[in-house]
Amino acid sequence: MDGATIEQIGQIIVNAASTVGGMVCDGAKSSCAGKIAVSVFTGLLAYEQVKRNNSYKPGEGMIVEDAEQSIANIGRMGREGMKGTDIEILKIMIGQ
Repeated sequence: MDGATIEQIGQIIVNAASTVGGMVCDGAKSSCAGKIAVSVFTGLLAYEQVKRNNSYKPGEGMIVEDAEQSIANIGRMGREGMKGTDIEILKIMIGQ
């Protein structure tokens, strides 16, 4: 990671996950490549942010003081918070 410290790597991950954490998989295979490209770009952007000492701060969205807990918060949002979204996406896909 280009000489980044463990703390900086945590900040990079938090920056990237915070930016694309709400992206949903809608089952449209053709848009997966676009989502992958956006995620790669976001990872590079997150790295550049940290290099310039610019990271999301605790209290911004799901970000807390600890990087691992911030990542867990984003995971919880995806796992628990998106359940209703998954149902709606499936309804849209089957035409309901």
